[in-house]
Amino acid sequence: MNDLTVSIERSLPDILVGIIYLIIAIAAGYLVKMLIVKGAKALKLNEKLGDNAKDANSIAELLGKLGFILTVLFFLPGIFDRFGLTNISSPLTDMVGTFLGYIPRLIGAALLLFLGFVIARIVQQLVMGFLQKVKVDRLKEKMGLSSSPHREQPTQNSVSLADLGGKILYVIVLIPFIIAALEVLDIRAITDPAVDMLSRITDIIPQIIAAGILIVIGVFIGKMVGDLVENLIDGFGLSDRVADIMDEPKASGFDLGNVIGMIVKILIILFFTVQAFDLIGLEIFQTIGAAIIAYLPMILSALLILLGGYILGSVVKRFIVKTIPEARFAAIVVKFVILAIAALMALSHLGIGALFVETLFIAVIVAAAVAFALAFGIGGREFAKNMLGKLERNMEESKGSLKEIQKKVEEEDRQKEAEQKAQLDEIRQSGSPDKGEYRAPSRNQGPVITEVHNDPYVNPNADPNVNPTIRPDVNPNFGKDNEDM
Repeated sequence: MNDLTVSIERSLPDILVGIIYLIIAIAAGYLVKMLIVKGAKALKLNEKLGDNAKDANSIAELLGKLGFILTVLFFLPGIFDRFGLTNISSPLTDMVGTFLGYIPRLIGAALLLFLGFVIARIVQQLVMGFLQKVKVDRLKEKMGLSSSPHREQPTQNSVSLADLGGKILYVIVLIPFIIAALEVLDIRAITDPAVDMLSRITDIIPQIIAAGILIVIGVFIGKMVGDLVENLIDGFGLSDRVADIMDEPKASGFDLGNVIGMIVKILIILFFTVQAFDLIGLEIFQTIGAAIIAYLPMILSALLILLGGYILGSVVKRFIVKTIPEARFAAIVVKFVILAIAALMALSHLGIGALFVETLFIAVIVAAAVAFALAFGIGGREFAKNMLGKLERNMEESKGSLKEIQKKVEEEDRQKEAEQKAQLDEIRQSGSPDKGEYRAPSRNQGPVITEVHNDPYVNPNADPNVNPTIRPDVNPNFGKDNEDM
């Protein structure tokens, strides 16, 4: 017990000194932290390194905490020595000594990074201000990449070209300072790969910029040519004509000019994008793009097949609906069958599962035939009933017309016979030898008036040898008429 008391009495001064060191370390750490935070706010790091006050406070707090930790770390070896913890204080002392020897490099790297951030931020703000002044965002509207062509300020979800250009230049300006800071640190395991990577990025930046410009030019040309093709098609009235043929207005979503113009635009942008990949040296993307371009003819042919199937299906649907209004469901079934056949033909043309497509094609044809028969039987039943009823009514009307015509002919014949008989009776009753009288009409000759007073037909007592005006040689049918009478 006495030994313990003596040991405590001997160690008490060192313990008290260690506690005093710890209090001093904590106080010094808080003082350094306060100075760093106030200095960061005084230097307005929020305008140089952050976008708002919240970012500035976080940066200042981070720097203050880092200063607090470093300050306390400097006091820890002496504190542990006073407590008699040499096993902990010795490696910590070596680490602190190495760190203190490395402080100049850290300060140099930090100064380089700080200078790089400041310069990059200034360049970013200058470039953004310049691009906003020249209204570079209108270029995006002209290329058709803006959802609101009359809006100068970008929306929350959109990215303005001015902001994009400023951020790109920010990174480009900052990269050389990062490389220099890593070289100052001289940590080979970290700096060598990082410096090599950043050097490659720096070397490829001109090619990236050229590729970006090439893609922008491709988008601009694609937009211009696509709009030109669309305007030409609309100008010749092909879109309206196709819409009239299909009996589907543009409001349904199909516009031939818009579809073809969009295809042309995508193809032009694809060509420029592949060339941009080749310029950068990205062989993988360049190979993929070249394969897509080589496959384009088959893709275009498949698209034409689909487009033709869509137009044909719409035309057939319109024809069926106009011909058989009751068979609207059958018309819809036929349209979708034609679309399915066109899709299968397009897949077969692209070489996607040829055997599967052929089997599916046969199945679709059989199903379409059954569906069409059922649909036509259900939808055309009323039509067939109406047609048969109409045909029956027409036949009955035709029979009635024939009977009426026959009756009219018979009535006319009876009237003619009665008129002829009445005329003959009148002539016989009113005949005289002293006057010209009416002669009996023959079959081939109408009524003949003669001035002969001695007419044996009119006057049976007359002598035919006195003045035989009516003779068989004058009217060969005279005797026949008498015989018929």
